[in-house]
Amino acid sequence: MRDIAPVFSAVRRLGAVACAAVLLTGCQTFLPYTNDARVPTPVVVADGSAERTALNARVYDSAVNWVGQRFYKRDFGGIDWRAETTARRDAAVAQPTERDFYRSLNETLDLLGDRHTSATTPTRHRERALERLEPTPNLGFSMRRIDGQLIVTSIRPGGPADLAGVQLGWRADRLNGEPVSPTSSLDKTLDVQVVVFTDGQDVEHEVSMPVVPLPPYLGDAVRRADGVLVLSFDYFAPATRRWFDDQMRAAAADPPKGIVIDLRDNSGGYIHDVGRALAHFFPDRQPYAWIDVGYLPRSPYRTRPPRDVWTGPVAVVIADGSASGAEVFAATFQETGRGPVFGLKSIGAVIASRQLLLPDGGELSIGVRSFRSGAGNVLEGVGVTPDHEIQFRVDDLRQGRDAMIEAAAGAVLAALQMNRYTAATSTVDPSVL
Repeated sequence: MRDIAPVFSAVRRLGAVACAAVLLTGCQTFLPYTNDARVPTPVVVADGSAERTALNARVYDSAVNWVGQRFYKRDFGGIDWRAETTARRDAAVAQPTERDFYRSLNETLDLLGDRHTSATTPTRHRERALERLEPTPNLGFSMRRIDGQLIVTSIRPGGPADLAGVQLGWRADRLNGEPVSPTSSLDKTLDVQVVVFTDGQDVEHEVSMPVVPLPPYLGDAVRRADGVLVLSFDYFAPATRRWFDDQMRAAAADPPKGIVIDLRDNSGGYIHDVGRALAHFFPDRQPYAWIDVGYLPRSPYRTRPPRDVWTGPVAVVIADGSASGAEVFAATFQETGRGPVFGLKSIGAVIASRQLLLPDGGELSIGVRSFRSGAGNVLEGVGVTPDHEIQFRVDDLRQGRDAMIEAAAGAVLAALQMNRYTAATSTVDPSVL
């Protein structure tokens, strides 16, 4: 099961001019920015010990101070940040375990009402880094809440769930005897995990699956029988960007009839990687983001087209799990008319944020800059409303049918038949970039 967190990492650098003036850039080496290419080392102390209390105090004060300095709403959303954090400090510091402490810390951060400002435990921070860098234990299926139930919506080919016969549309009920929730995790003391599912006929299936390391998930590329290429990936980062670039180069060499970009489980990522992905679809330098950098002149982030740009039909699919960078991607398509958007309204969590390493190896994410789409629209708290709304239906999944993808594929094929597109790719002259 892949953890999907709605985190949007903001700009790593704003250019040489801004480097000396803006704390958002990568030039400030004194800020403990996290690094996707490194695996953090958690600080381990005994539960309930004096060392635990002292570490809690260091982490709490560090998190509170960084938020106080860098949170993008200088009125902190109308709360007295210093008074509120001071009042909650003793209770948070006294928590006996890492998990309890971070729960208390996040209750304090939640006062800000910002989805991008939160703290991740050292244990989970390390696990998440490993998942993106090397093979990690995984059962190979993902779930989504549909009609109040956790339903299997994707199964990784060749993974334990696939080999054990788990089916799309099954309801996940229990994991190792405990009720399944979106935050359920594997029992690392067990070599075999037992999951109880219920199928469409209300028949229970107790499935034992070995815990095996699976390579980092980058994405899925499926060329359908109708000739449409479907590209699905869960976050925007250097690794997935390289994967996406490879898929688009392959499409240029052997053009499909159309392309569907599936961002339903995409939680966002780095703004430059969003732009790199968008660039494959725009022959000109397309504005896609505006980030508030205070007193500096405002200028948009623009795509830089690769040599081969896809000019054929394309559609985007989003849902209520699409956040941040995924929303920027979909909004750019919608605002420019480049292609229709299908699915469900996105989450509306689009604030530029930065991630800092906490003293115990945990991660603090802070919303640091307000953000607008390429056309200047605010997406935070608003989201992207699809051009064509389509619901998830469990019966469709059980029949092997994905209504959202089907509709998007139908749209690109219809556009092709209407001769709206005369060529699949065009070559960009680098001298004009």
